[in-house]
Amino acid sequence: MSLRSYQELADKYIKGNGEVYEDVNPANKKHILAKFRLSTKDDAKEAVKRAYSKFQEWAKLPSPRRGTMLMKAGEIMEAEAEDLSLLLTLEEGKTLRDSRTEVARSYNLFKFYGALAFKHGGITLPSADDNTRIFTLREPLGVVALITPWNFPISIPSWKMAPALAAGNTVIIKPATKTPLIVAKLIDILRRAGVPEGVVNLVVGRGGEVGDAIVKDEDVAAVSFTGSTEVGKRIYSLVGTKGRMTRVQLELGGKNGLYVDKEADLGLAADLAVRGAFTLTGQSCTATSRVIVHSRVYGEFKQRLMERLKRWRVGEGTQDVDMGPVVDESQFRKDLEYVEVGKAEGAKLVHGGSTIPGEGYFVEPTVFEGVSRNMRLFKEEIFGPILGITEAKDFDEAIELVNAVDYGHTAGIVSRDLKAINDFVNRVEAGVIKVNKPTIGLELQAPFGGFKNSGAATWKEMGEEALEFYSREKTVYEGW
Repeated sequence: MSLRSYQELADKYIKGNGEVYEDVNPANKKHILAKFRLSTKDDAKEAVKRAYSKFQEWAKLPSPRRGTMLMKAGEIMEAEAEDLSLLLTLEEGKTLRDSRTEVARSYNLFKFYGALAFKHGGITLPSADDNTRIFTLREPLGVVALITPWNFPISIPSWKMAPALAAGNTVIIKPATKTPLIVAKLIDILRRAGVPEGVVNLVVGRGGEVGDAIVKDEDVAAVSFTGSTEVGKRIYSLVGTKGRMTRVQLELGGKNGLYVDKEADLGLAADLAVRGAFTLTGQSCTATSRVIVHSRVYGEFKQRLMERLKRWRVGEGTQDVDMGPVVDESQFRKDLEYVEVGKAEGAKLVHGGSTIPGEGYFVEPTVFEGVSRNMRLFKEEIFGPILGITEAKDFDEAIELVNAVDYGHTAGIVSRDLKAINDFVNRVEAGVIKVNKPTIGLELQAPFGGFKNSGAATWKEMGEEALEFYSREKTVYEGW
C-alpha cells in the first residue's frame, strides 16, 4: 500500500459525522497519515443496528464456512504483511521489527480461529438412562462490542474479532482514535476474504460518547474491552445499568515485576529487563516496569543493565533502532511528568530521563533505582519507557514486593534454582508467570488474562478458551 492510499482507506471505512481528526505519525508530527470525521453517538447506534440486522444471516452460516473465510483473511494478511507492518509503524510508532512480529501474530490468530471453527459446536455426554442421549450446543451471543487500545492496534483487534466471528457473532469494533487505519485495513481484508458487509462494523470516536453508547445499547450482548483500569471499571458499571444481562471481558492495566534471584544468570536478567521494559517503548500492559533484585547480586546486575542500555538505540521506527517514539503528545507529557515525580519522591535517576531532539515524541529509556514500595513509581502504571529498580534482602521480601501492587498481569523470575522458581510460580498473584523469559510476549494458543485490577478475572482471551466468552452453551437431553 502506498502512502497516498491511506486517505483513500480512511474515506472508505471511517465514516462519521463528528469533528475532523488528524491521524499523525508519532515519529514525525508533521506527517499526517489521513484525516477523517469521528463517529458520534448516533453513528454508533446505527452501527449496532447494522450488526444486529446481519446477525441471523451470519450465525446460520455453518461454522466451517465461517472458518474458511477467517483462514483466507489470515492468508491475505500474510501475503500483505510488509504493507501492514509499515502502516502499523507509521501509525503507532513501534519499530518495523516489532510491527512485523505483531502482524505475524495477527494473521496466525485468524488462521487459528478459522481452523477451530471447523470443530466449534459442542460435545456428547453419556447418560445414566438407557434411553437418553445428552449433548451440548455452542451458539453465538449476538452483537458483540470490541473496544481496543492503540498499543497493539492490529493484534488485539485480531484476538478479539477472530473468535467472535468464528463463533457466529456480528461485531462492532471501536479502536483507539490514535490508531484506526490499521483496523480499517483489517476490515478491508475481511471483506476481500468473503465476510459480508455489516458483519464487522467500525466506529472511531471518543470513548465517553461512542464507547458509552455502544456499551449501553440493549442490542449489544457482550463487551470485550482492553485498556485502562479506570475505564474498565466504568464499563463494568455501565453494563450493570442495562435491562439485559451482558457479558463483560476486561483486560486492564499492569505494573509488572521481574525478580532477579541470587541464583540468576545476570547477563540474561539484564537482557530480559531491557527487553521487557523498553521494547514497544514500554507501552504494553505486560511491560516490565519494576525489577526486584536480590541484594546479593544487586551491584553486578545494575552494572550489566547499564552496559546494555548504552547500546540501546532510539529513533524512527522505520530505521534500524531498538525503540521508537511514544504514541502521542499526551503520553509524551505523562512520561516526563513521571520522571519529575520519581526525582521528587527521592528515587535516584541512573539513566535517561530526557527527550531526544527531533520532530517526534521521543523519550530516552529511563531507569530509577532506590524505588520503594510507597512511591508512585512503584505503584502506578506509567505506560512508558520508565523502569524502577528495588532491592530485596531475601526471596520472601522479593515475593512481597512483586505482589505489593494493585495489578496482576504478568510477573517474571530469573533464576537457576528450581525451588525458588516453583515457589515464585505458586505464590505470585499474576495471570501469566514468565520463568527466564521477558514479561512481554504472548503466544496465541495459550489463554491470557490478569488478576486483581488487571482484569475482571471472568473470561480468558486467546487460546481455545476465547471461544467460551463469545458463545453460550445449551445442554440437550434427548430421550426416546
